[in-house]
Amino acid sequence: MTTTILDRVVRWNLDPDGEIYGDERERYRWYEGISAAASMQWLAVPWAAAIMVWPLGRSSVLPLAVILVAMIIPIWICGTYVRRRRVDTLPRVWSAKRVVLGVLSGIPYAVFLVGALYAYDPAGATWKGAAGGGVAGGVIGLVVQVAQSRRRRRREAAAAEDED
Repeated sequence: MTTTILDRVVRWNLDPDGEIYGDERERYRWYEGISAAASMQWLAVPWAAAIMVWPLGRSSVLPLAVILVAMIIPIWICGTYVRRRRVDTLPRVWSAKRVVLGVLSGIPYAVFLVGALYAYDPAGATWKGAAGGGVAGGVIGLVVQVAQSRRRRRREAAAAEDED
């Protein structure tokens, strides 16, 4: 595999040969803590923006949108990085925890968009249509993800039967 800019940035950030995070055991604990903090931020920051846009109105839309973009881009980069490292990001099973976390992490972006549209035209129907579309899109997305997971499990089961 060729080394990309992303690989170099990740290596620099994780500092595996440096002293920032200590020895291997300490580094592992730091990585756990950083992962936990990031997971909490991935939920808290979008929810804060989604809630704040409603009372603060039009003047808050642009700065909060910048915050959301600054939040989602590293999340996408993270997904890209782990997929390039052959981590399968499609879940085999949709546990209740996975569904709850998926819903809680996706909803604030839609709530923010609806709030931003409302801030610009509270009497208009655009924000109402966006709200309905967001709900429909979320349900469709969830159904597609569950169907992909089931298809994957069936393929794996068929492959296991062929090996026997």
